[in-house]
Order: sequence, then structure tokens, then C-alpha cells
Amino acid sequence: MKPKCHNFRLKHALMMFTAITLVTGCSPSEVKTGARITSYSNLYEIGLAIRQFKDENGALPMHLSDIVPRNIPLNKIGIFYVTNKFAYQQVLPSDWSVNPRRIDVYSSYNYVGTSNINGIIAFEKSNLWRPSTVNADKVAVLFSDFHVEYVSIAKMQTYISPKQ
Repeated sequence: MKPKCHNFRLKHALMMFTAITLVTGCSPSEVKTGARITSYSNLYEIGLAIRQFKDENGALPMHLSDIVPRNIPLNKIGIFYVTNKFAYQQVLPSDWSVNPRRIDVYSSYNYVGTSNINGIIAFEKSNLWRPSTVNADKVAVLFSDFHVEYVSIAKMQTYISPKQ
């Protein structure tokens, strides 16, 4: 059964690659959308690694960095950081690309993992995108069934706000 699951993951990865390839075409609006789709795709790939970790260990990782290097190789650590002209650039420590523990503090994604608030595992930081970016008022969210979708920042705040 493992090969079938692997084929399923491979098909989804190929579909995401195809979507990115199609969207990052020539027009400026497509390039802006491409920046968002790259982040969306990265979150999806992180979700696949979290799923694999959960399958192997019986539970979600305690920290996002726990999936590196076993589920995401160290040479692909860049998927945790959005670095393009449509995102606000954060100052990263000099060892960010070789130190997986930096992911837990400096990643472009918030990981709620084991807290699993309203079925949410991880999401883009809400201050990540410049206002001129397509869908800057939304964040990509990874849900506990491992699908990713865009959710408005306002709605996301209601999901993660403590109940009173």
C-alpha cells in the first residue's frame, strides 16, 4: 500500500508544479499570483511532510523544524521562507539555511500543530504580503486533512482567537 500512497503524493506534487508553471507566465498579474502560488505550494509540500511524519510517528510533530531533515531535506529548507519582491522581507539570521531550529522562529508560516485550532495545522503569517500583492488580504492555511486554501485574514483571526 505504501507505493500507492507515494504515487498519490507524487500526482499531487506534479499537479502543483503544473499549476505553478502555468500561472507564472508573462503578465505582471500572473507573476504576482505566482508568488502567492509558490507560497501556497510550499505550504502544501510542508503539509505532505507533516503527514508523512504523522504516519511514521503516530502524531504531529511538536515543532515545524522536527520534519527537517527526515521529511524535508536540509537542501530544501528554503520552502519555509518566502523571499520575493511581493513579500515583506524579514531579516534572517546568517545560519537560517543550515539550522532547522531557525524555522520555528523565522519561518514565513505559523505552526499550531498539536494545538490544532479549528482543524488548522499551519498558516502564512498575516503580515507576509505587501498590499499590492494579489490576495494580500488572505493567508494560505493548511488544515488537519492536509488541504491548503486561502482564508481571509479577518476570518482567520476568528479561527485562532481565544474563545471568551
